[in-house]
Amino acid sequence: MDRESFKKVVIVTNIPNPYRIPLFNELQRQLEDHGWELKVIFGASGYARRLFSLDMAQCNFQYQVLNSRKIALGNKEKPMFTYSGLLKSISRENPDKIIVIGFSLATIKLWLRSLFRKTVFLIWSGSINTKGRKDSRFRYLLRKALVTRASGFIAYGSKAKDYLISLGAPPHKINIGINTTDTKFFEEQTNNIRSTLKKPKRKCLLYVGYLTKLKRIDLLLAVVQYLLNIRNDFFLTLVGDGPYKDELKRITEDWHIEDLVRFEGFKQKEDIPFYLAGADCFLFPSDYDIWGLVLNEAMAAGVPCISSIHAGATHDLIIEGKTGFAMNFENREKVAERIIWILNNREKAKKIGRNAALFIKKNASLQNSVTGFIQAIEEIGNAG
Repeated sequence: MDRESFKKVVIVTNIPNPYRIPLFNELQRQLEDHGWELKVIFGASGYARRLFSLDMAQCNFQYQVLNSRKIALGNKEKPMFTYSGLLKSISRENPDKIIVIGFSLATIKLWLRSLFRKTVFLIWSGSINTKGRKDSRFRYLLRKALVTRASGFIAYGSKAKDYLISLGAPPHKINIGINTTDTKFFEEQTNNIRSTLKKPKRKCLLYVGYLTKLKRIDLLLAVVQYLLNIRNDFFLTLVGDGPYKDELKRITEDWHIEDLVRFEGFKQKEDIPFYLAGADCFLFPSDYDIWGLVLNEAMAAGVPCISSIHAGATHDLIIEGKTGFAMNFENREKVAERIIWILNNREKAKKIGRNAALFIKKNASLQNSVTGFIQAIEEIGNAG
């Protein structure tokens, strides 16, 4: 196909990071086969709490990084960027379609542009009705207005689709591009390490993620304290860093469980398979995550998982008792009982891990996600 006849799609998102680059690379590869070219516009190169390292030479797609400023609006977990120069870049690129992340300032800018110029934009959203969500009237009405002007939608999963529908998005205009990362990497690397790893005598419970209050690691510590009354042949490994780390360490000392909790600090993507390979159970207690890609990674690695009922990923990835377990971590006794079952039933737990890995390979690979994107790009958005 003659490249001059290619149509162009632009993705506007926040920052480049290790879990999105493989997705964009796969999208670039498949879009070429459909007569499209891809460009990704990042709002900024990063922000302070993002500690990962990333070689932009890994990007097999065209990209631009805007010189945005970060805006602090109270919630440090959700930094906002100004997307300075975005509209100039859009005019210069003149894309056929634009995919914009969430309900960001970039989305607002494209909404305003659509009032005066044809702007076919699709909202790519993971927002869900999370536990305790209380949007202001202004925020709710603004999002409804953005949804009204959007030509189509790409949802992270089923809960994100439900949220878009609650804002007035027509269901037939919503495609699901399952939120995922390079699950093949975690499957292969973890299995390679697992085959040579000497397992410790004590069982390993694992958490990977940012250490902040909303992640509810305190609930994991409560489970550890409860379990200690029953057995002591385990330890909890916390992989990650964050502002709640010192408080968590204080809790472990106050509850006399410091010998059972290991703080490993932040680790790069390449280091995570080592911890997954040694884990007997992966725990994801978050009240905060609209998704939770660490669950994709742990399941792809074949680790039996217990995931919060409040996390978006749980609803799409966990089939109760088959690919994992969905639980309310506020009920520490029930969570402890499930952990004990996993530790006591090694072969059954391994089977659940294998089921999880197969489920991810079949339903939540990069290829699965890209299929949703391409359907949205080709089927939706021919009117602005």
